[in-house]
Amino acid sequence: MRVIELTKNPASYSCRSYLILGDWNQLGDVNTLVDPGSDGYIIDQITSISTGFGKLAVEQIILTHNHFDHSAGVAALKDRFGAMVYGFCPGPGVDELLYDGQFLKVGDGYGEVVHTPGHSSDSICLYIPKEQILFCGDTQLRVLTTEGIYTAEYLAALEKLADRRIERIYPGHDEPVLRKGSQLIRRSLELVRCSTIIAAGGDYSERP
Repeated sequence: MRVIELTKNPASYSCRSYLILGDWNQLGDVNTLVDPGSDGYIIDQITSISTGFGKLAVEQIILTHNHFDHSAGVAALKDRFGAMVYGFCPGPGVDELLYDGQFLKVGDGYGEVVHTPGHSSDSICLYIPKEQILFCGDTQLRVLTTEGIYTAEYLAALEKLADRRIERIYPGHDEPVLRKGSQLIRRSLELVRCSTIIAAGGDYSERP
């Protein structure tokens, strides 16, 4: 599996976008884009990458959540590549809803959808067990003090992630963590457990 970080538009506020490809661009691989960002700036980059002869350059788009800096570029990417769009909750351009624990083929492997409410009620991470890779969107994984206030839902999400073997973490805005991702998450979990925990505040009424 190859993970290619695409360069975001320096003139607008956007997230980091990641293109997931198979090692050999085989016909059965599912070229996957995690978060298209706020516009179509990444399209030219994608078309310049070798994504496989006779294959869609982007077959599917996975949204880590529906905030505009991660999802507003969906329309441009769908128009250019005809990609299927997956999100945890309905939103502009979303074709199919994801659910916690679902597995999708991504690149030449499989990714697990992990619901991680905290930053937003529809936040998810995409976990690739075989590669020990986590795409976390805006789910906060680097906690440095015990002075924060966190929801019980977010604590439960961190506990789920801490049970997984994770080496690399690809976040929505920060620099990727390329080694010992599980250690970072477990340190953050211990700090969160010592912080103020409040009742869950997520509202899933927008989900059918």
